[in-house]
Parts: sequence; C-alpha cells; structure tokens
Amino acid sequence: MTESHSPPAQAAYEHNGRPVSREAFYAIACDPARSVAVEACAGAGKTWMLVSRMLRALLDGCAPHEILAITFTKKAAGEMRQRLQEWLEQFSHKPLEELTAELIARGISPQGALEKREALQNLYRQLLTAGRPVQIRTFHSWFAALLGTAPLALLQQQGLPAHFELLEDDAEAVREVWPPFLQTVADSASLRADYEAVVARHGRSQTHKALAAALAKRVEFDLADEAGHHGFVVGAQAGAVGH
Repeated sequence: MTESHSPPAQAAYEHNGRPVSREAFYAIACDPARSVAVEACAGAGKTWMLVSRMLRALLDGCAPHEILAITFTKKAAGEMRQRLQEWLEQFSHKPLEELTAELIARGISPQGALEKREALQNLYRQLLTAGRPVQIRTFHSWFAALLGTAPLALLQQQGLPAHFELLEDDAEAVREVWPPFLQTVADSASLRADYEAVVARHGRSQTHKALAAALAKRVEFDLADEAGHHGFVVGAQAGAVGH
C-alpha cells in the first residue's frame, strides 16, 4: 500500500520567504518608513494596504501633497482616492475605542494606537484645511504634469510639443494614422514593393498586426534606430515586429 501526502499549504503571509502572522505582515507592509514590494493576487487587499500606508504617513506628520501614489488606470486611482476620503470621513465620527482597533489592524502597536487615535479622529478636518490633497494619479497624468513644468527649451530639444492633450484611450488617434500611412506606401514605389512582398508572404492580416505592434512600440523603435539598429522583421506566426 502506498501512502499519499498532500502538498503543504502555502502560508497566507510571508516576509522575505518566511511565513509570518497577519499582524506581523501588516506591521511591515503598512509602515511608511519602510520600502516594501508586495506580491498578492487580485482581491487580496492591495488597495487597502496602499491606502493604509497613506493614512499612516499622514499620521506620522507627512503633508498631503508630499504623498504621491501612481497607478495604471483612472479607475484604480479613483478607487484609492475614494477609499481614503471615505476612511477619513468615517474615522472622524468613530469613537476612540474603534479607532484603536483600526490602527492596530494597520500594523500600529496597541500603545501606539492609543497615542495616535485622537490624531486619526482629527485627520479629516486637517486635510480639508490643508488646501493641497494627496496626489493619487495615473502614470500618464503624472508624466504629463512633469512635461507641463519642463522648460520650453528642453521640450524643443527632445522634439516634444509645448502644448498637448493627454489621451486616456489612443484608439481614435491610431485609426487616424492608418490612412496617411497607406497613402505614403502607395505613393512610394520602394515602400509599395516592400509592403506587397510582406503581404504576399505573411498575409494582410498578419502584416497589419505586426505594423500595429510596431506602432505600439514606437518609442522602443526610435531608440533602437538612434542606436544604429535599422529595419524590422515581421513574424508570420506571432505577428511580431522586432529590430
């Protein structure tokens, strides 16, 4: 008779590969004085932890505008902004005993929670009078803000426009690129010959997928061209384009 063994259950919380308790994990993850990288699946509470770090930074005396949280989508940024606003408003009305538990849940020691609970209760009013809020932005809007404050000479040197509109969805702009591209190909004998040869070998659909991929990676292609890597290859199966 053979005996089967189930694989050991993976720890719910780990720190540097070592299983830890929930309390120990959040004492580390929510501490704004520590630099941490957290890996977790969807729905595991990453937004809760990120906003908790903001909350604790504010309690430690950080000015709202000194906090910058960057995410990928407007939806995620809005969720974090709403969560912080709702927490602060709720905590301003909660009794001190409940605030003690809220702080302990965010990794603060019981004694520290007793010392900070009144500050947490008053934090909402302080932020309302601060004038400048916590910065919760997307990568696109953050870089757009940087460009907006850049010297004009630097923008000209980099070939960037002084005035621009931030696109959250570039689908319409991409559609507008195709007609002039195809017209340029049609007007050039050499480009038309190359285009027709690629289409004959890989098909029109795969060719256009590859060109779309090249457009999406246009910055990488420009940098590769500057480094002296010219030309591109269309992959028939994957529809990929690479230098």
